[in-house]
Amino acid sequence: MLTYVRSSINYANVKAKGKNAITTSFTVFLLLWCASLSMAQELADTLQNPRIFFPYPMGERQWRTSIGLVFTTTPQDITEEVRVRVPAIDLHTLRNLNSHFYLDGQLKSQVIQNHLSIGIRWAHPITPRLSFSVGDDIGAWFGFLKLESFNSRGYGWLNYPNISLGYRLKNDLLLTFKTEAIFNLHSSSYVGDNRISYNNNRLNGVGFTWVLEQPFYNKTHFTLGVRALYTDFNWQFWSLHATFDRKIFYPQLIFGFIL
Repeated sequence: MLTYVRSSINYANVKAKGKNAITTSFTVFLLLWCASLSMAQELADTLQNPRIFFPYPMGERQWRTSIGLVFTTTPQDITEEVRVRVPAIDLHTLRNLNSHFYLDGQLKSQVIQNHLSIGIRWAHPITPRLSFSVGDDIGAWFGFLKLESFNSRGYGWLNYPNISLGYRLKNDLLLTFKTEAIFNLHSSSYVGDNRISYNNNRLNGVGFTWVLEQPFYNKTHFTLGVRALYTDFNWQFWSLHATFDRKIFYPQLIFGFIL
């Protein structure tokens, strides 16, 4: 009987200690979570560096814009000996929504072919130097090429789910790595009256971007980056009508001035 009573008391003590441990762990978790949110808000308020690619809440800033150029190397698989090196004008704009969300819009234009995308980002700082964001962009492209014996036009829709990781190397030097998937939702092209249409929600490839953002001159900030695309469709080369269906490597250089 005495043994049973002692066992009951020991069980009750163990159970009480277990409940206390769970309560303590939950309390610590709540405190750490609140501290993390507090630190994230404080970090969002302290980082005032002009930035476009760096994944970070915009704070009190409502708009941020940059203008620059994107250079794409034409792959030999498509153009053979011909090299077309016409840069695209790149207009990039951010619009703040709240403490973590902002819109990301981008226009790339080569006059005869153009690409417009808009998407949403959710950004969150992890430490004073490290932060990340997740987002998704919808892009639309259209182009036309009219020559004496060649009349071509096309348009299409693309989708770019993406993840970015940013690291603050110095107070004024921001490094960003971005990875994205490329889905071709729809594309249509015409050669004269003949229509070539492809319509399928399919993963066409991936993209990887490395960007540095830093001061340039007289309070102006500069963006320098490289983007590597590995895909079987690139909107900039729609008019070449490749006769094969395989992925190709497209390197790009990114230059921009943050306004």
